[in-house]
Amino acid sequence: MSSRYFHGEEMEENIDSLMESDKAARKTWTRMVVEKYLQNYNWYFPGKSRRNGPSLEKAWAYYEHYAMARYYVADDGRPLPGKPRAEPGDSKPSELYSPITTAESNLNEWGIGVALYFATLRAVAILLILTGLINIPNILFYSGDNYSPEGRDEVSFTLQGSAVCTQFQWVVCTTCQSSQWDDSNAEKRRFAFGLAPDGTNTTLVQQSDCNGAELRYGIVNYASLIFLLIALLALALYQRKREVLFDIGKQTATDYSVVVRNPPPDAYDVDRWCEFFSQFAEKQVSVVTVALNNHMLLRKMITRRVLRASLRRQLSKGIDIDNEDEVRTAVAEVLREQEGEEGCISGCISKLLNCTIMPILHFFNWFLPPDLCVDKIFKTTNEIKELQQEKYDVVAVYVTFETEAGQRNCLTAFSTSKVNLWRNNTDAVPPSTVFEGRVLEVVEPEEPSSVRWLDLHVGFKTKFIQRLLNFVITLGLVALAGYLVSLCRYRVGPQLSAPITTVFNSIIPVIVKLLLLIENHNDEGSRQQSLYLKITLFRWVNTAILTRIVTPFTGTIGGVDTDVLPTISAILWSELWLSPALRILDIMGNLKKHVLGPRAKTQESMNLWYQGTVYNLGERYTDFTKVMFLCFFYSALFPGSFFFCGAILLMQYYVDKYCLMRIWSTAPFIGSQLAVFSRRYFFSLALLAFAVVAAYSWAQFPYDNVCFGSDTGFAATYTDVQNLHWEAPEGFADGVVPVSKDENVLFCDQNWRAMDGLGFPPVPSVLQTGDLRWMTDSQETLSRLYGWSSMVALIAFVVLVFGGTIVSLFVGLYRGNYTPDGEDQHIDFSSEEISGYVPQFKVGAFQYPCIAADVDDFDKSLIDFQDPKDPQYDTHNLIFDMPYKGMKRPKVETEGRTARDGDMEPSSGRPPIFAICKSWNAHGLEKIEEEDGNDLEDDGELET
Repeated sequence: MSSRYFHGEEMEENIDSLMESDKAARKTWTRMVVEKYLQNYNWYFPGKSRRNGPSLEKAWAYYEHYAMARYYVADDGRPLPGKPRAEPGDSKPSELYSPITTAESNLNEWGIGVALYFATLRAVAILLILTGLINIPNILFYSGDNYSPEGRDEVSFTLQGSAVCTQFQWVVCTTCQSSQWDDSNAEKRRFAFGLAPDGTNTTLVQQSDCNGAELRYGIVNYASLIFLLIALLALALYQRKREVLFDIGKQTATDYSVVVRNPPPDAYDVDRWCEFFSQFAEKQVSVVTVALNNHMLLRKMITRRVLRASLRRQLSKGIDIDNEDEVRTAVAEVLREQEGEEGCISGCISKLLNCTIMPILHFFNWFLPPDLCVDKIFKTTNEIKELQQEKYDVVAVYVTFETEAGQRNCLTAFSTSKVNLWRNNTDAVPPSTVFEGRVLEVVEPEEPSSVRWLDLHVGFKTKFIQRLLNFVITLGLVALAGYLVSLCRYRVGPQLSAPITTVFNSIIPVIVKLLLLIENHNDEGSRQQSLYLKITLFRWVNTAILTRIVTPFTGTIGGVDTDVLPTISAILWSELWLSPALRILDIMGNLKKHVLGPRAKTQESMNLWYQGTVYNLGERYTDFTKVMFLCFFYSALFPGSFFFCGAILLMQYYVDKYCLMRIWSTAPFIGSQLAVFSRRYFFSLALLAFAVVAAYSWAQFPYDNVCFGSDTGFAATYTDVQNLHWEAPEGFADGVVPVSKDENVLFCDQNWRAMDGLGFPPVPSVLQTGDLRWMTDSQETLSRLYGWSSMVALIAFVVLVFGGTIVSLFVGLYRGNYTPDGEDQHIDFSSEEISGYVPQFKVGAFQYPCIAADVDDFDKSLIDFQDPKDPQYDTHNLIFDMPYKGMKRPKVETEGRTARDGDMEPSSGRPPIFAICKSWNAHGLEKIEEEDGNDLEDDGELET
């Protein structure tokens, strides 16, 4: 889908017309409140009385028509069939998508990646609720009188259906020592010394009276595992079907295109590439884009353009920004005016900031004063002049065919082994696929909006080192967060540690995204996968695993606030309300729209604050899988969490749907990579965790480190009993404790981490060593079933998940493995409104993308934004920002003169320094050039 962008006065005129149409259309309630009330107050909108100042009404119209997604409606207001998404800023009648009534099928308008995310999220939420229904027998058992009747009233409602045990008895332990019970304050209260009736010093410990590991209840949990395994397999098949249906229902550039990843470095000629690939075309080659490794040059040019825009906003109109003397004179005048306006207090604050925070911000080119801005502009200009002298190699070539059959013929012909590619074994491939003595690596590319043009030059080794380094840093963040959460739990309690866990889950993604700045990825899907992996690692460990590790073993089913299950309950409550609340509040987005935006000096700068909040689909998946993993991890001990987590995912579904249609900005279209990555690795790993952790959960019950003894004669009343806090045990203020159990008990560490060796699989013969026994006969049967099943699950996970990947990589070393995906729809590329591959970058300082390619011989309708004021796109094209040797022509001015006079020819033998795009569509390039020529003639007549 193409996007419409307008330039300068044209955009303001278009926004004026959209504002008129909005009077009869539905607006967001926030916009109505701002327009009716808030904009009338100086504290909210200081520039409301400024003559020719910016308009908040225009800014909100820009927000709702350019940043938010809308769908076309008929003249009578009824939606068009399928609710097709409107182009940003289109004057045709349209409405905002409703977060409530928009069908899930309409989410394809945001791309298959978004549609699959919401479909999967809702499906898993329903599956968890259904699994909760399977677990009702266990919930009723845990909350009933047969499990732990005493003290149950003190357990919160959420934990009533959990394995929290509040019923203990004091027994005599003949092998227990105080050092075995001093890990926490709670454990110290479970160990005591007392005097027997004969005056003998005796050791007493608390033994759990909760027998929850019975075969019939374990089988219910086991059935839940089998149900989820089958259901998630069915979900994977359903997702695959959705992917195929999307591919059939919506044609995109990737259906017609291929990318050459290893082109000859000097293969700049687009006509040569077109001629070479035409032999595989059913009809013709429609588009060729040759990308170069000019990333350093482009980054400098983008920086220069941003700096110039910042300086232009600080200077008066009419200043020639290219005249250094004139600019410096104007800057000096601005600085004198600013000094004269500063009061005593504001001057002191300004000096303090200039000595502390501002130098750091200036390093990133933020909040630059005009004098520094000028210095950086001319310094960057000189650096660009040097970079323009460099030679830049070809790094990728994108070829788009007129038909899907042409693309498939090409991919089939170029399907060869990695060994042939590495060795450039031209004898092992068909001669027709050899290009200038090179075996080409040709694959299907991602969508044009997903390509990261500045990263195409980076090789595999560099990318691997970058990701490994970031992974190690992420592990360090995990350890640090774990330490802080653990410290908070024991100093304050889970009431604070649970919200802190949720806050960390929100902050760490920001840090990880900053770390990703040092990673290079060829496309946005790969970047999102990296983000997904790192954030998921943190959130899984921080939310589920860490709680189990830092809590003393005997607190696993305890009812104290710092024990495992109360902490997990607090985390779930926090996930239910705090995480959605933070997304709905959109603190930074509202700061831009309600604080920074109303204080902007120009309409263009004001509109920049109303572009929506950037979101990452990979981050949304991590929130989703984190809740699912948490539920699976504690399913045996907390069966009620299935209902809890199902409710959390439903909340996430509707909150994210609201954010997608009211808060989040448009993101690059991402294919099914994240959905495939999620179900292949994270869903299967969560199921494996279910099997393994549940097996240990049942085997380690009742978590009291007490084993059966064989000696008798210990039933008596013990006096002067004190625990390790030198206090009388709770409930026995006088220190007199009756012991009803005649047999003694022995100390045994039931924690698998204390076992010799791996302690896996968790079966009785592995966990119960020597003569120490704590399992009942029913529990041993359950442990054997679950323990060996967990072993099978682990083997299956390794073989099916990683084994398949390894086999595929191994096979790919020695033969090609391309197979067509889906059916050929027999629709020509030129008959659809599809974007082509054009190097462009969305920069926050501008309302429109920046192009960085020669597009003179390119069908402009293939560029995914339109500017009627600049049909040549020269205003948005970086290649015209500074003259260079070999420049074909000067920039076509959009105001004043027409400018094709004095065209510049490339110097002899000078290779290009920018990407080249050329198209041969069904309507013919000559028609495009003719239309452009007519436009120029019309402009000339108007000027005359």
